[in-house]
Amino acid sequence: MMENQNLINKSIASDLLKFKFEKRQYDTCPVCSASIKRWREKKVGNETYKLDICKSCGYCFVNPRPSLNFILDYYSSFGHSHFDDISTIEAPNLNSVLIQEKNYPNSIIDAQRLIKTIKSLTKNANNNKFLDVGCGYGFFSKEALSVGFDIVALELAENEREIAKEMTGLEPAACSFEEFECVNETFQVVLMSQILEHALDINLWISKAKELLVKDGIIAIALPNYGSIFQKVMLENDPFICPPSHLNFFNPQSLSRLLKKHGFKIEEIQWVSRIPKTAYEKRLPKFAKPMLPIINSITSASLRTVDAFHLGMIINVYGRKTHS
Repeated sequence: MMENQNLINKSIASDLLKFKFEKRQYDTCPVCSASIKRWREKKVGNETYKLDICKSCGYCFVNPRPSLNFILDYYSSFGHSHFDDISTIEAPNLNSVLIQEKNYPNSIIDAQRLIKTIKSLTKNANNNKFLDVGCGYGFFSKEALSVGFDIVALELAENEREIAKEMTGLEPAACSFEEFECVNETFQVVLMSQILEHALDINLWISKAKELLVKDGIIAIALPNYGSIFQKVMLENDPFICPPSHLNFFNPQSLSRLLKKHGFKIEEIQWVSRIPKTAYEKRLPKFAKPMLPIINSITSASLRTVDAFHLGMIINVYGRKTHS
């Protein structure tokens, strides 16, 4: 067992060095090794990113990949934002984050749903160690703390890390998941909320998560749904198709296949769609403002229908580690 673990650690270290200074071009699908084809190109700023898609599992991804150095520098500076011009955006603080959340409840609702599901999947566990990968402003860590989990949080972006510290009282590590070091089989839960779409090497991430989890441990992943009805209509103009911030575009099938490949059993999949009410307030002409409550009700009902047909904007996938 120890010999096998040493080989795995050497393999991860080798992959990390490979990505450090070089771009990588994939010739086959990183999820299932099937053939791939060009899907679209997306221009962001002065750069044009090529997007390939797997002919079998439907995983879509930026190809070639940027270097790991580029990714680490990008997130250290910009966090998880995917705006074309970051320099024009004022850095948030705890107060502005909480005001935004009050005006548009989003992260708190998502955190409550995710943590409630995780808690139900770990109700018989003796271990309460919880790794929050890319904790952002700390909403998920805060909710996990409130139900008794012992949290280790990682966050590369300095601004987000400081806000998370204020919100939770934790000291998130200024560390990428690739560089995070910990004894294997430490955690009952590994959470990747809105972060795997940013990962450079998806196989390295899921393999590492598996090694960090105890037997029967839970991995919980939340990310944009590449199989959503909105993406099917908008194609590369979908706001979630935003390289270099987002590099990976999963549907439930491709994400489930990736997890199963690394020894996880899929426990549950949730579809979640939400549009801010302010999206309509800003666009409605003045004479139509009184109709806003009706429009919001119709929109909410429509989004629930979309989720019921498994075409929602966001997917939450929960996997259980099944074997070593």
